[in-house]
Amino acid sequence: MSRKSAPSLVLALALGAAASLAAQAPDDSAAISNAIRTTPGDSVGRLMAPEAAGRPADVVTARDNEELVKAIEHKIHCTCGCNLDVFTCRTTDFTCSTSPAMHRMVLARLDGGMTEAQVLASFQQQYGEMIFMAPPRHGFNWAAYLVPYVGLAVGLGLVGAVARRWFRATPKAGPPAGPGAAGAPGAASPEELERLKHELEKFEA
Repeated sequence: MSRKSAPSLVLALALGAAASLAAQAPDDSAAISNAIRTTPGDSVGRLMAPEAAGRPADVVTARDNEELVKAIEHKIHCTCGCNLDVFTCRTTDFTCSTSPAMHRMVLARLDGGMTEAQVLASFQQQYGEMIFMAPPRHGFNWAAYLVPYVGLAVGLGLVGAVARRWFRATPKAGPPAGPGAAGAPGAASPEELERLKHELEKFEA
């Protein structure tokens, strides 16, 4: 082999190795596209492969999204620590396994003949009142609803009292005093005017 042909051979081998590696590399963009693609009849933006986000795909039926089910799940916390309600957590966080389990509990209790109030009461008995997104309106819990309004009323009352006191303390401007008004600075009394008249008569005489 001549010295002139050696560089060409090395370059050809390098190009061949690069092409082989490119052909073996996974197509990440295709995998992502497959994970988020939508098909006719699916909701826009539905994640087609939740397992790519952390858990296997759940089969979603019309029962899962009934208004009664959503109403109950919007009122109770997911206990995974995300501070979201069960419905929001199970439909947005595909890494959570707690919200799907609580969703199945809701369905099981409804299927057992419980009403919405009974399902919520059963969760309260199991987890305590902290399970609710908002405290129930009874007993001391009313304070959470009334205190903000009471505070607002007290604040407005204080502002009104201060404003009235300030207006009362401000001196009111009266009508301008006339030249002969009694008590006006520099005004002469009737006796002084009479004395002045006599002095003028003496001066003229």
